[in-house]
Amino acid sequence: MAMLGADAAVHMSEEIDNAAVNVPRAILTTMLLNGLMGFAMVLAVLFCLGDIDRVIKSPTGFPFIQVFYDGTDSKAGATVMTSLVLGLLWCAVIGFLATASRMTWSFARDRGLPFHRFIGKVEPRTHIPMIAIAVVTTLPCLLALIYIGSSTVFEDVVSLSTSGLYASYFIPCALLLWRRVTGQIDAHPSLGAGAEDVEVYRAIGLAVEDTEENVVQPSLVWGPWRVPGLLGIINNAFACIYTLFVLFWSFWPPITPATAENMNYSVLVTGVVLIFAVVYYYVWGKKQYMGPLIEHQVRHLARKAT
Repeated sequence: MAMLGADAAVHMSEEIDNAAVNVPRAILTTMLLNGLMGFAMVLAVLFCLGDIDRVIKSPTGFPFIQVFYDGTDSKAGATVMTSLVLGLLWCAVIGFLATASRMTWSFARDRGLPFHRFIGKVEPRTHIPMIAIAVVTTLPCLLALIYIGSSTVFEDVVSLSTSGLYASYFIPCALLLWRRVTGQIDAHPSLGAGAEDVEVYRAIGLAVEDTEENVVQPSLVWGPWRVPGLLGIINNAFACIYTLFVLFWSFWPPITPATAENMNYSVLVTGVVLIFAVVYYYVWGKKQYMGPLIEHQVRHLARKAT
C-alpha cells in the first residue's frame, strides 16, 4: 500500500509549474520515501506481532491496534500510536480528494461525464473546481450508507477500487509499451530560445480543439524524464505483467470454501461498470466526447502552427 498513490501528482499537473520535470520528481521522491518508511513499518510490525491468532481476534476489532497495545503495554501508548495512523489517513484522504476532484473536473471539461457543463465549472475567485470537489465528496458518503443495510454489499462495491486501480495502471502502461515497440514516440524537442510554437504544442502531447470543433491529435513526444531503450521496454512490460497478475487475483474469494457471505463479487461489480461505460459511450458519450482539451493559450499556438 505504501507504493500506491504515487501518481497523485500527475492529476494535479495542470496546477504545477514545470510539470514535465516536477511531477516525475514528485513521483520518484514519494515512492522512495514511502517505500523505505513502509518497509521499516513492516519490519516493526512483524517484530512486535506476537501471537497471530490473538491479534486477529482482537477485542478492538482492529489487529493493528492490538499490535500497538502489545508493543507498548499501555492503553495511552496504543491510543497515541493509533491517532498517528488516523492522522496519516486524514492526510491521505486530502490527497485522494484533490486528485479525484481534478480527474473528475478534467473529464467533465472534456465533456466525458454527464452534467459536464455543471461539474466542469471553476470557482472564479479561488480558481478551484468546487463543484467537482463536492461531487467526489458526496458520492463516497452516499456509498457509505450501503453499510447500514449490508456490509457484504458495501465491501463488494468498495472492492471495485482494487480492480479499477490496477486496470487504470495497466491501460496506459500497455499503450506506452505499444508505442515504444512500434516507434510511435518522437524524440524530446529542444524548447530553448527561438523554439517554434508547434514544438511547444507537441511537447505537451495533448489533443486540442480547433474552431471547427475537431480534435487535432499531435504525435506523442518524450518528456525530459524517461527510461530509454530496451530498459524502458522491459520496465513497461514488467509493469503490464504485474498489474495483470494483481488484477487477476483481485477477483478471487479471500477464503475457501466460498459462500454467499464471503464471496468476492468484485468481478461482477467490475463487469457491470464496464458494461455501463460501453453502453454510455455508444449511446451518448461519443456524441460529446472528442478527446482531451487544453487551455486557450495552447489552442492558439496549435492554430497558429497549422
